[in-house]
Amino acid sequence: MIRQAQDREDTGRKTRKMKICGRNPKIFSRVRQFHRRTDNKGSAMVVVIIAMAFIGILASVLMYMSLLNYQMKVNNLKAKDNFYSAETVLDEIRTAMGERVSASVGSAYELVLKNYEATSAEEKLNKLRYYFLKDMQDYYAVTGSMNINNYDLTKLFNSLSSEIKRGTVLETLNDSGEVVYRMALDSSGSLKVYVMTTDPVTGNKERVETTDIPTGRFQLYTDGLSFCGLKVTYTDTDGYVSVIQTDIRVKMPDMDFAQAVTLPSITGISMVAQENIQALPSNPALHSTNVIGGSFYANRFIVGSEESGKGNGVTVEWKETTGNENEDKRMVMASDLYLGEGATLTTDQYGEVWAGSIAMNGGIPGNTGSNGTLNFQGNNVYVAGDLKMNGERNVFTAGAQIDGEYAGQYIGFGNGKGVDSSAILVNGTDTEIYLNELKNLTLAGNSYISLTKANDGITSEDGVSNTGVQDVMMGQSIAVKSDQLAYLVPAQCIGVDASGKTVLNGASNPITLEQYKDKIRDQADVTEVALNIPSATLNGHTLAEYGLTQNNIQKIFKRINSKITLVYYYVSYDSTSDTARANANRYFQDYYGANQQTMEAYTGLYTKAIQVRGQQNGAYIMHLAGNVAMYDSSAAAGSKEKLLDATLTSDGANAGYQALLASDQLKFQALSKKMIDVYEQLLPSEKTDAANAYTNLVNEGEITTFHAVLNGSTGNKVESKYFGNTTGSLAEQGYKAVIVKGDYTYPEAGFGEFKGLIIADGDVKVTENFQGTILSGGTITLDQNVNVEPDRDAVLHALTYSRTIVDAAGKTQEYHVVDFLNGGDGYLSSNGKSYKNSDINLGDLIVYENWQKE
Repeated sequence: MIRQAQDREDTGRKTRKMKICGRNPKIFSRVRQFHRRTDNKGSAMVVVIIAMAFIGILASVLMYMSLLNYQMKVNNLKAKDNFYSAETVLDEIRTAMGERVSASVGSAYELVLKNYEATSAEEKLNKLRYYFLKDMQDYYAVTGSMNINNYDLTKLFNSLSSEIKRGTVLETLNDSGEVVYRMALDSSGSLKVYVMTTDPVTGNKERVETTDIPTGRFQLYTDGLSFCGLKVTYTDTDGYVSVIQTDIRVKMPDMDFAQAVTLPSITGISMVAQENIQALPSNPALHSTNVIGGSFYANRFIVGSEESGKGNGVTVEWKETTGNENEDKRMVMASDLYLGEGATLTTDQYGEVWAGSIAMNGGIPGNTGSNGTLNFQGNNVYVAGDLKMNGERNVFTAGAQIDGEYAGQYIGFGNGKGVDSSAILVNGTDTEIYLNELKNLTLAGNSYISLTKANDGITSEDGVSNTGVQDVMMGQSIAVKSDQLAYLVPAQCIGVDASGKTVLNGASNPITLEQYKDKIRDQADVTEVALNIPSATLNGHTLAEYGLTQNNIQKIFKRINSKITLVYYYVSYDSTSDTARANANRYFQDYYGANQQTMEAYTGLYTKAIQVRGQQNGAYIMHLAGNVAMYDSSAAAGSKEKLLDATLTSDGANAGYQALLASDQLKFQALSKKMIDVYEQLLPSEKTDAANAYTNLVNEGEITTFHAVLNGSTGNKVESKYFGNTTGSLAEQGYKAVIVKGDYTYPEAGFGEFKGLIIADGDVKVTENFQGTILSGGTITLDQNVNVEPDRDAVLHALTYSRTIVDAAGKTQEYHVVDFLNGGDGYLSSNGKSYKNSDINLGDLIVYENWQKE
């Protein structure tokens, strides 16, 4: 309270002082407040005006920059649009060209299909290429012109849309890049064509309108064609210009006429061996009878042993149990069928036999009661090369009478112009050949006297050599070893002097090396072999009458012992010439006619019977490239032998017959490569020389991968290679598949017998009966009294199996049995085919080359 009283007193003093000074405080305060309010209001207005001006300027700048940016983007879009506008022109040309390519491919494909069966896969591709390129050239060439090497530029221009046409100029360029023709629409929309010429006076290039059809140049390639030197100039509505020049390359599609890869019927196959199938007991001294059912393949099929004294008495029967006969089976031997001493092979009446060649080696030496026997009881037998009979006591039978009808065929389908001579050669003694119950006998080749492989024994001491010697083609399709005497040059024709007489004083052929050196070799006035001397052994004919020249004389030196070397002269014919083949046949007929009794006597030393059914005995087809001498040892002397003349000299030009032989050759290749009948269904990789039925069936790479993982896994590695059921019926539990890297013996110790599938890239030895399929990368050996036959159900079950393996890294790997076969799941499909992707992308067939853009 005291403090408040003091404050009021002080205030009063101040008021009084102000009054004393003559000032009125209230008036003074109002004046100051008035002046203060007036100054603040003016400053704010200035600030507001300046701020508004700044904002306006900033807004104007931002708007201008935005407008400028927009204009720049618009211009950029227009530039880009113009940049690609010429490409749009090419895209339209390319689209239309794609439609034409599709039509050309379709047309070419239809033309190829018209003769599909009569052409090989390579021929189909060649024809497809020809038809496709021709159709493309015909379509784009100038209509009515014979020149198909130029394309009509008008046809490219007319493929454009009307909008694009208005701004498009098309030009064709020459190899130097200079414009030849130019075409475009004028202001009225009319199409104008100009040709580029050179003024003869000034030398300047100028463009002149022409009525010529503008053309460009085609370039043909093995895989298509190219539209060369095309230049496109496009101007849009705003005047922007874009230029491109390029070649348009059109490729032919990669067509596969067998998109569905054909797979063999593996369930009907008992064995496939890349090397050999051999029936031979572990103890070669034991007799054995093996039974094989179904189809099988091997490079060589050996019954018994190739070593003398081993495997005697081995018998193989190719048949199924009664009620399970297989009429569609195949026995295929890419190289040869070989019967060891005392071996026997018999068949039932079903299926086909295909062999590169057949070799029989007679009965057991010293055992006159044993024979080497080969008996095809009504099968169709196809042989590319020779049937050779060596040793003693061979008995060969093909054909049978079934229900009163002749059954079976023996077709030697080799053309005789190479290693596949398709003849029958008798080199042993006591041979019997029975072909009299066949319905068809074809021997398309002639036999040969083998000189190139003979051991001549010649040494440097003899002073001569057999360089350049060739085998001698004979005029027979069935020949006995003694028949080669017919092809020795008649003695009176060797060493003939100027008077026409031989200087050898009655010597025969062969002569000694001494006679050759002393009387013939160094005598200038002696003709070594005279071709124009009539010979009694040829019914008075000369060698020249059979088309023989000095080039057809084969001279062979053979060392007999340390003191004697003989010289043989043979007549030889060109095996590649049908005329020469006919001459060889005629030569033998004449020789036989003059020496029938001698020939019969010699034949009797080797054969007991060569029986061929006469054509008058029922319906019979017989094609013989050479002559055949039938023989019957039981007939009276002088009538034991009868000559059947060659027939192919008269019907060799029969196109239908030759086509059948060619078809057989292709079928043999198809069976050897994949156990299928149609060669056209093989892929190119399956036709290579290294390919065979095993490599085309088995995926060896998968076997290697599988066993690499298996070897790195834990657990029982031996057991893990088996795939099989542990559930279901007992029969199903007995079905298994085993996949082996290396050799395998069935049954494996500790695992017992099973039915199903064995795949091994090594050898397989079968010691107990097996039902299923065996695929071996080596040799399959059948032990004593072992039977192998296919089992459809067992194999089908085995193909569905899979198993998992934990690899070394702990990762689980799953494997399926079908993965070990090329074709995989195709073996489980109803039609037995594995399919490939056959889509054709037309866009990939049309590409640009030599691209330049301005």
